[in-house]
Amino acid sequence: MRRAVFCITLLALAAALPVGAARAAGSNPPVLAYVDMDKLSAGYKGMQDLNQQFQQFRAQKDAELERQHKARLLNDEERQEYLDLATVAAPTEQRDKRMKELEELSNQRERRLFTLREKKDRTPDEETEFQQLNAIYEKRMSELAKLQHERDQAVTAKYQELSKIITDSVDAAVKVVAEEKKLTIVLRKEVVLWGGVDITDDVLAKLNAPAPAEKKSKETK
Repeated sequence: MRRAVFCITLLALAAALPVGAARAAGSNPPVLAYVDMDKLSAGYKGMQDLNQQFQQFRAQKDAELERQHKARLLNDEERQEYLDLATVAAPTEQRDKRMKELEELSNQRERRLFTLREKKDRTPDEETEFQQLNAIYEKRMSELAKLQHERDQAVTAKYQELSKIITDSVDAAVKVVAEEKKLTIVLRKEVVLWGGVDITDDVLAKLNAPAPAEKKSKETK
């Protein structure tokens, strides 16, 4: 998913935002403002950091699934060895060589399985071999389907979690700016045909401002 993925729900803002500002304006005519979402997405540092966090999380889940796929025709003992080697903190040449051997063993067995599957007149020994390999294959395919589903759920949950953080932060910043400027309506730029005040820079300033603790730390240095 690209950075733009997080822009989908960045500002699902109601037409009238915030209510408090509208009341404060009293009988004055409504003040319309808008936010440039493309500019906001490009300039919001927190969004960029969270997007990187999401990309790393997804890559980790993809790598875990890929390891399981490469071990699909290994028996339980061999597969566990492969997965243990894959998580070694300090990889060595010997470790990489053993992993390649196990990967090739899995590939060889898969090729053998497909060859036997196409053979119509299997010998008794070949039939036994076929049944053994096919049992492992069917088991692994079922496990991989489950792991794929779990991976997709985890990635979706992480995306929703980070999207909410971004949306809530932007929404809060817009409300603060709207109150400070006594705005009654804030829209996205793409729905404004004419007029309005561009508050994108003001919102970005709020979003990118250091947190109180971080600001205090910088001032004491």
